Amino acid sequence: MSERRKTRKRKRIEYVIGIGFLICVFGIGIINLLLPSKKISEEENRGLQQKPELSVSAVTSGSYMDQYEKYQADQFMGRNMWRSLKVGFSRLAGSKEENGVFIGKKGQLLEDIAVPDQDVLKANMKAIQSFSQKYSDIPVNMLLVPDAANILSDRLPFTATVADQSQYIAQVKKELGDSVQWIDAVKPLTRHSDEKIYYKTDHHWTAKGAYYVFQEAASSLNLEEQEIEYASYPITTDFNGSLASKSGCRLNEKEQIDIYVPKTEDNDVVVNYVDEQKKTASLYDSSKLNSRDKYAVYLGGNFSVVDIRTVSESNRRLLLIKDSYANSFVPFLTPYFREIVMVDPRYYSGTIGDIMDTYGITDTLFLYSANIFLQDNNISGVLSSE
Repeated sequence: MSERRKTRKRKRIEYVIGIGFLICVFGIGIINLLLPSKKISEEENRGLQQKPELSVSAVTSGSYMDQYEKYQADQFMGRNMWRSLKVGFSRLAGSKEENGVFIGKKGQLLEDIAVPDQDVLKANMKAIQSFSQKYSDIPVNMLLVPDAANILSDRLPFTATVADQSQYIAQVKKELGDSVQWIDAVKPLTRHSDEKIYYKTDHHWTAKGAYYVFQEAASSLNLEEQEIEYASYPITTDFNGSLASKSGCRLNEKEQIDIYVPKTEDNDVVVNYVDEQKKTASLYDSSKLNSRDKYAVYLGGNFSVVDIRTVSESNRRLLLIKDSYANSFVPFLTPYFREIVMVDPRYYSGTIGDIMDTYGITDTLFLYSANIFLQDNNISGVLSSE
């Protein structure tokens, strides 16, 4: 074959490949336009970006293009398939981390330890100190829950390095000083690190982990006079958590969620979701067991203000300033307080002064996962908004 014929043949092949590529690109683009937008990704357990509204201000500020790019990425045809392929190839290549999640030993997924924003952290601690000084006659307790990568560090991949979260927690304890009564969660969780105190596929602690820390917290919260025994019951064995969704790994892993119930005490409650104007007679939302986010079975998830009234003979009323870790902790508190008011600063837009006055608060507890507390700039805003 002459050199000229070889050249013509090569150009024809390149032409066919080019035309095929353009057809694929335009075909996928047209299909993406025709397919209806999905609102949520069950696999990733999150809402998906919707098509942004076109406006002059959005275009000139650049926000329209940013949102449109996210919209295209979230609504791309066969997105879950491409995502699974990407994770599969990464694993074959030896990757031990996906999207900020470590694929650890013994089937454990672990979220990376967050490095604190020092400005945010200082603002939070200053606000807590000011709150404690203003309400000096009310006990203020502080409980930071270490994350799994800190307590279960032996399960991290061999090549993984994470920040020393125990050091960050110690920094918070030292700087808050006498303004709070410190509750140590590191020691009890470390003592029981060989047990199921964290989920394998989710960033939360289990009810068992919460129970061990509650036992440690009882003396600080002055709950020792009335010793209550609890029994645990499984409510689902089909839980696959947020770290599996985020990383795309261990999606077939099924875990058990337990609840702890007092053996002898009457634990009737009325739970008032204040902003939603909804009341229930249970600390658990069983409808969430049919959703991807089964951890939300505890109180139905996170809300701005949740007011729990109990049948306890105590006159104590607790303000619980919290993140989602508190949702599986609060059932241990209900036998001891007449009322528990849960405030999540991520969703609450009112003032703490309103809460203190309205509910006649006698005790306060800050309960956060360390990762959230070290980065959350909502705490200082809520405490300083009086």
